[in-house]
Amino acid sequence: MCLKTLEIKFALPSSIKLNQAIGSIMQGVLMERIDHDYATYLHQQNLRPYSQYIFFSKKQNCLIWRISSLNDEAENKILTPLLDLPYSIYLRHKQINITTLSKEIIYNNTYEKLAQKYFSSIINTDEKAFIDFKFITSTTFKSQGKYIIFPDLHLLITNLLNRWNTYSQTDFLNDKTVYSQLQKHLYVADYKLNMRPFSLEGIRIPAFVGTYTIGIQPNPTAQKIFAMLSEFAMLSGIGIKTAIGMGAVQTQIHF
Repeated sequence: MCLKTLEIKFALPSSIKLNQAIGSIMQGVLMERIDHDYATYLHQQNLRPYSQYIFFSKKQNCLIWRISSLNDEAENKILTPLLDLPYSIYLRHKQINITTLSKEIIYNNTYEKLAQKYFSSIINTDEKAFIDFKFITSTTFKSQGKYIIFPDLHLLITNLLNRWNTYSQTDFLNDKTVYSQLQKHLYVADYKLNMRPFSLEGIRIPAFVGTYTIGIQPNPTAQKIFAMLSEFAMLSGIGIKTAIGMGAVQTQIHF
């Protein structure tokens, strides 16, 4: 089962004012270019087999749009059409055209190879491991009908496990003991977070951005599983509404 990330760069029009809504606008661009029946299917899913987000790179002075597929069907029906994106794209909500600069697959892997990468590695079981989660776009969770505006460790673990188990077609993480193992050996080591609400169709969703560091006690199984999930998180996103640009994260592992 394939895992891929497509990166598309756009020139930044001088007239555009960037805000969190740009992720929702790019979701509209995506939906316009995929098969209608598949788009209908996606709207019926609680967990969607892709994530996408867009941000401005000061270093490259351009907009960068990243779309990740979590299974083969999403690759074929989402990434493939987007590879044929025209040179100029009209954003109806902004009433402007943006110019495509480049299109490139920047991540290409499988669930099997990703698992093998970490489970075949030698980890020093006498040392703690640390993983930095840098939340790039507004992120939040929802539990019992309420928004959770802090990266609760329980919700973060279950969110990643649910996504992996839904799309990987492997069953080695689909066991209650896996969550228990992670819960026992993971802890919050540090964080530096700020509130950044996400506005969607007039609704203000409370959310956060920033860095959240998770420590892992010297347990080889917990370290390997969570290191693997942290790399997967960069494709799947974390929390709610990852299909409209929320929950984008970059991770860094320190063994």
